[in-house]
Amino acid sequence: MRRKVDLYEQRNWLLAALRHLRGIKQMRPDWGRLYARTLSRLVLIEMQIEQIEKQKKM
Repeated sequence: MRRKVDLYEQRNWLLAALRHLRGIKQMRPDWGRLYARTLSRLVLIEMQIEQIEKQKKM
C-alpha cells in the first residue's frame, strides 16, 4: 500500500533531486531528461500549492 505524501514533502524531495542532478559533473542526455522532468513536476506541485493557499484565503 502506498503512503500518502503531502505536496510540501513532495516539493522538498524534488528540490533535493534537482540539487543532486545539478551536482553531476558528466551530464548525459538521460540525466538532462530526468532533470527536465523533475523540474516540470516541481512546477506543477508549486502551482497546486499556490492554488490551495488561494482557496484557504477565500
